Amino acid sequence: LPTHQTERLNIIAITDMDKESRTSPEGYTWRALTRKGQLFVKDERTKLEVTWDLSSDQNLTTHLNMKGRAMEMSDLVKFNGHLLSPDDKTGMIFEIEEKKAIPWLFLNSGPGDTTSGMKAEWMTLKDDQLYVGGHGMVYSFTLNSRYRNKKGEVFSTDAMWIKIVSHDGVVKSVDWTDVYDKIAQAAGATSPGYLTHEAVQWSAIHKRWFFLPRKYSTEIYNDELDELRGTNLLITADESMEDIQVVKIGELTHPDRGYSAFDFVPGTCDSVILALKSKEHGGSTESYITALDTDGKVLLEDQRLDGDLKFEGLYFL
Repeated sequence: LPTHQTERLNIIAITDMDKESRTSPEGYTWRALTRKGQLFVKDERTKLEVTWDLSSDQNLTTHLNMKGRAMEMSDLVKFNGHLLSPDDKTGMIFEIEEKKAIPWLFLNSGPGDTTSGMKAEWMTLKDDQLYVGGHGMVYSFTLNSRYRNKKGEVFSTDAMWIKIVSHDGVVKSVDWTDVYDKIAQAAGATSPGYLTHEAVQWSAIHKRWFFLPRKYSTEIYNDELDELRGTNLLITADESMEDIQVVKIGELTHPDRGYSAFDFVPGTCDSVILALKSKEHGGSTESYITALDTDGKVLLEDQRLDGDLKFEGLYFL
């Protein structure tokens, strides 16, 4: 970006409204909402402002569902010339057109031989392929210890697997347990503690992975406490996962807000990040947008999006 002028960039966000995605209790239509806005980059990239165009709000609907859940979209990325978004309930990746969500590719959970859809939480491009990942956590059946049971036994490691998708839709399942474990260890969140991930990007410029964890804990999972375990960490790692760096982003003043998506601001050599945060606490949901640089300096304090919608995907148009 030229440093002496204001740059205006177009952005789009998409919702994951959980059970509220269903348009009526008895109906068979589910929706996600897209919203467009603009990012203004000013004063040699030290000042960022975001405005949203509420008149741009667009419902995208489908009848395709998994046990009465659908259209819980968790990220946005452009691949194959199409804007894509994954539904973390059905495992379907949709092509997002202006007023349509077109099913493109189904991803099943874990190693690729399961019958359930992948709970996809993040997408990024690397080596001209699409990488799709989940929370990077292990799961258990118990209500109050979702990731392990009371004995500490693991029920499912499906979320430790990622998918690598080629341009013609060939899917490769890759066990990322070692990667997730190294990232958690670097952050001091080893078992029974945990990190959960919804905001991951690969930077071809830095040749590093960037993680903005949604949740951080040094203790075993607990439903109520987990709502207050947002982070202020930016974790980066080289391709070999040998050089891992952890940067603190300002002060953790709102632990009820966690990173749900981010994208690098174009023209900044992947040094400036625009990110979404989600709040799910006490039965209510809120979304915020924020900006930071890769040194952890906050360039835009949390700014709430209008409405009680939970936005979890962000992309520069």
